[in-house]
Amino acid sequence: MSDEALVTAAEIARLANVGRAAVSNWRRRYPDFPEPVLGSANNPTFPLEAVRSWLRDQGKLSELPPYDALWRALDAARGDRDVVDLVAQVASHLRDRDSADLPETIRAALDDVGNEDPRELIESLAGMLFDRQQRQHLVTPPELAELMVQLAGTSGTVFDPACGSGNVLRAAADAGAAEVVGQEVEEPLATLAESRLADVTVTVEAADTLRLDLFPDLRADAVVCDPPFGYRDWGHAELSVDPRWKFGIPPKSEPELAWMQHCLAHVKPGGMVVLAMPAGVAGRRPGRSIRQELVRRGVLMAVFALPAGVLMSSGIAVHLWVLRGPDTDGAGPVLLVDTGHHQPARRGQVDWSAIGSEILDAWRAFQQDADVEDIPGRRRVIEPIELLGEDVDFTPARHLPVPPRRVVLAEVESDQAELRRLLNGLTGEWFELREAAPTPRAVTTIGELAKVGALELIRQSSPVDADENGTGSLVLTGRDVAVGADPTLRCIGGAETVPLRPGDVVVPMVAAGEGNTALRVVDTDDWSLGANLFLIRVDEERLDPWFLAGQIRSGDPAPSSTTVSGVHRTNIRRTEIPVTDIDEQRRLGEAFRRLAEWESDLNKAVKLGTRLTRELTNGIAEATLIPGE
Repeated sequence: MSDEALVTAAEIARLANVGRAAVSNWRRRYPDFPEPVLGSANNPTFPLEAVRSWLRDQGKLSELPPYDALWRALDAARGDRDVVDLVAQVASHLRDRDSADLPETIRAALDDVGNEDPRELIESLAGMLFDRQQRQHLVTPPELAELMVQLAGTSGTVFDPACGSGNVLRAAADAGAAEVVGQEVEEPLATLAESRLADVTVTVEAADTLRLDLFPDLRADAVVCDPPFGYRDWGHAELSVDPRWKFGIPPKSEPELAWMQHCLAHVKPGGMVVLAMPAGVAGRRPGRSIRQELVRRGVLMAVFALPAGVLMSSGIAVHLWVLRGPDTDGAGPVLLVDTGHHQPARRGQVDWSAIGSEILDAWRAFQQDADVEDIPGRRRVIEPIELLGEDVDFTPARHLPVPPRRVVLAEVESDQAELRRLLNGLTGEWFELREAAPTPRAVTTIGELAKVGALELIRQSSPVDADENGTGSLVLTGRDVAVGADPTLRCIGGAETVPLRPGDVVVPMVAAGEGNTALRVVDTDDWSLGANLFLIRVDEERLDPWFLAGQIRSGDPAPSSTTVSGVHRTNIRRTEIPVTDIDEQRRLGEAFRRLAEWESDLNKAVKLGTRLTRELTNGIAEATLIPGE
């Protein structure tokens, strides 16, 4: 055992996938736990091999697959080092490119995996890294990389000037590219990308691509790139007279147009360029003249709009631009496709198979015959002159024929029946009312009622991870309360929530504006409390929930603070409540309940009537409905 083969308690916790407290408990409970050999009482270090042996004997490591054990060893050894850097170093070592100075914990884990295929180990580590870093734009989704490569074709040399960790280059290699070339500003990512490509001629260099082009003479058969977006410091000032800008000087606010021209500068005449671009680049005013040149010189071949949310790292919509290296053929028709109807189940989770089939089917048909059938709302082939308008906007939706709106008569009849039911209820018997002279009443506050135990005031202290595809309980959100809707989002995984009970009064923490306060009296036990909501849970022997809700609704809760945007946060504790006996509370509470139900039905009738009128108007106007005699 090397003298350096030591681990801290925090590293032991990461090796065993437990919390730091568990390691402290092991030291107290188990006399045979290895003794520390160095460090202070507050930060001891332990012999690695003795710790691993103890963990294995205790069954703490016995069920770990080799790849997971290697990852945990890597995670335990990184300390203050960037995990990307360490993964790249391990990948380089596995490929025997250098004598990487690996920590003892990782060397021991590598010994455990024995004769495992180094390429599979590298991919396993890369996959775990990408899962951990998925909310950063560290990696092009593998499915997107494969789709872009299929659009570009892979004969000969494929170049990615912003290759990141190499997903695009790997997709090109898997598809049969003879050679792949990449450049990446982050050296660890460049190392990792090159280490992942063992079965193809590969060159990956590290440098700032736009400021320092390391392949000035390269003319690839295809260039495929998912460039970084959303930043201004790309070298606009020092690159203002760069020879790559053959279609116009990129505005400082449009770095994507600089990347686009860099890619065109490195493709053969007639070669394919495929770029993933933020949707805004297709129509922003500063880039108009450059987009105009792309059309006039026959460079633009197709634009494919992907659904918003295809990237885990961002909710923005993405377009795929397919360009052709400038040649002498002149401008031709342009294919526009919008796949926005394939909405992600969650951010980063889309049906790539369906999206890819729709895009590739249209692309292949377009390549074989430009007379591709238009599909309203989905795809269209247009002549270049149609793009050369005031904005030169490449957004597919701007140019696609609008699909006819179909009205289903059975649904119309169902909506009409529901509207009649609601209107009949609204005009039904009203409870008796009489005037009374106002009299002074003793009042207390919700805060005081909480102090004497008449109610509990609860809030969800942290955001609840929930979406429409969750499997847990329904989560009542502030929006649900504000618009009077039932919850539609469900908890994801093991999220900790506050279960709601019938009779709970839920009030938003943020005031919606002037008028009655929005709130909800819960009538089910199937919901959980969402973030930014107050939950008032009453002792029903002392307080009636509907009486309390009616009094809260009758006025504006006192504001406790105001945000920069002018939103008022409410101090529900200061809301005044009249003091009256429980029987009177219940009598008034029943009136408040009936009024709330009447208002709810009224709102439903207005929404349903408005929607029904709009649908029928559109149907008659577009001749998809014909009125009877």
